[in-house]
Amino acid sequence: MKRLVKNILLALIGFCLLVFAIKDLPLQKLGATLMQANYELIIPVFAVTLFGYFIRIKRWLLLFKQIDANITQRSAWVALCAGYLVSYAIPRGGEITRCLLIKRYNSVPINISLASVIIDRLADTVMLVLLIVGIVLFNVQGIATFFTTNIFQPIWAMLPNPIILILLSIGIIGTLLAYVFFNRKNIHTNNFSWADEFIVNFRQLARINKPITFISYTLLIWFCYFLMTYFWIFAFDESAALPILQVFVIMIIGTIGKSVPIQGGGMGAYHFLVAQVFILYGISEITGNALAIIIHGAQSIFTLLSGIIAYSILMYDEKKRNL
Repeated sequence: MKRLVKNILLALIGFCLLVFAIKDLPLQKLGATLMQANYELIIPVFAVTLFGYFIRIKRWLLLFKQIDANITQRSAWVALCAGYLVSYAIPRGGEITRCLLIKRYNSVPINISLASVIIDRLADTVMLVLLIVGIVLFNVQGIATFFTTNIFQPIWAMLPNPIILILLSIGIIGTLLAYVFFNRKNIHTNNFSWADEFIVNFRQLARINKPITFISYTLLIWFCYFLMTYFWIFAFDESAALPILQVFVIMIIGTIGKSVPIQGGGMGAYHFLVAQVFILYGISEITGNALAIIIHGAQSIFTLLSGIIAYSILMYDEKKRNL
């Protein structure tokens, strides 16, 4: 019941952010602008998205190869797509779904697959943080002011006591690190708890045997993220002349919006942030919001279609198994 209430509240937050983003816009004009977009661009966008999924699967399988786990590309694809679909309804629920499906298909223990998923997500988080720090420190395209006005100040204002929150976060992280440090001796015994096994597997997977390959896959994934935004810039004549550096910043801001744990892939948060950046770069409010809707909508459609296909394959496999 608590999880249901939480998901409903998150969905309402996303809906409110979406309404807030477009509440002052003439909806008829927004609809007319959306009708004028060049939707043929969805072909290269979908092609790049599919390639990005393929590279993500290759990077994920690279982790499993370190422990000689025999994971097939087919099962990894089903788990990835099904997981993304679940995350659209239940934020972060897709990670657990991926682990459960890998266990079902390949009999890999949950603590191994969970460790691999955490490392997979951690790699992208580190990449995103590095990009954010870079564009803020160097104030790329005036983005430091945007972050301060639209993200940092509102979040800081919502916190009842930021200092206590920071100290609490340090305490939690310190406790976890202390647990890992003082339980290292258990690694050499056969009396593992589930948590001990997870720590062992995490440390083993974190020792990337092919770091150059892993980093190359990560860079390719983020290049695909960039292209998924860049192609849509040509949907309107007004935005077609945007410099590549500005599109790059828009991609980063959009990724932040999608990372917010709200149903629908950061629905509302994505639209608000991306539209504001387009406006910052001289695009009209109508076109900026239209582009935010189109970019997020195309990604949502691909996620839904690939997820439905993945679940169809899963049901087919289950039917064969039960024959």
